Amino acid sequence: AISSNTWHSGNSTPEVGSVVGIAIAFGFGISVLAYGIGHVSGGHINPAVTFSFLIRGEMSLGSAIMYMLAQFFGAFIGALFLYASVVGLTTGCEGNSVDTIDDGANERLCASSCTLNADSGLFMDCGPPFGLGTNVVSGAIGQGSAFIAELIGTFVLVFTVLMAAVHPSNGSGPNAAPIAIGWSVMLAHLVLVPLTGCGINPARTFGPAIVALFFGADSFVRGAWVYYTAPFAGSLCATLSYEIIFKNVPTVGEED
Repeated sequence: AISSNTWHSGNSTPEVGSVVGIAIAFGFGISVLAYGIGHVSGGHINPAVTFSFLIRGEMSLGSAIMYMLAQFFGAFIGALFLYASVVGLTTGCEGNSVDTIDDGANERLCASSCTLNADSGLFMDCGPPFGLGTNVVSGAIGQGSAFIAELIGTFVLVFTVLMAAVHPSNGSGPNAAPIAIGWSVMLAHLVLVPLTGCGINPARTFGPAIVALFFGADSFVRGAWVYYTAPFAGSLCATLSYEIIFKNVPTVGEED
């Protein structure tokens, strides 16, 4: 998200190329991780996915808690590495005006990462670039709408996990499931990035928010509660749909 936004100049509104770049990176990233660790831990990565396995009775409460703690901790460590990688991006913003930005920085980066002094017109007190991609609800929608959007996005992800990786008669097979899961994540980001930044994973929201807070950003953003409630609600809806409707429905091959 940071790299994609850094490519573009202009205001803080995401451009089409930026959204597509973010979506592809997240989708491919999830596919790679699912292939890499799926055979080790199941490749949950997301507390909302773990929650589905918990309420389906495939994990004990203790195991689910350990998984979620590992996911939140991993997100925190990942955000620390991210901060270490991009901290220098705002060097050209500090103490400069919109017209004098240098060192490869641009107006979008500076406006999103620094405070613009109203008297001097200079960017001051720069925090982590783009808040390390901390999720925030767009001012164009209400928090209730954001909740529904995040619920639907997570529903798509968890439903795909259950149908492509868990269902005993899925047509994709275990080797193709990570691709379908990655595509579901990419789809969610294409739709949700302009609205909510696309959380659909409480750990993904938590890591950047906490690290950005440590290094001077205001991470207590509008609608923060959405990212820690909607994914679990979406996971619950997807799991109930799977268990009640799709789990025991005969596949086309079985009907023949």
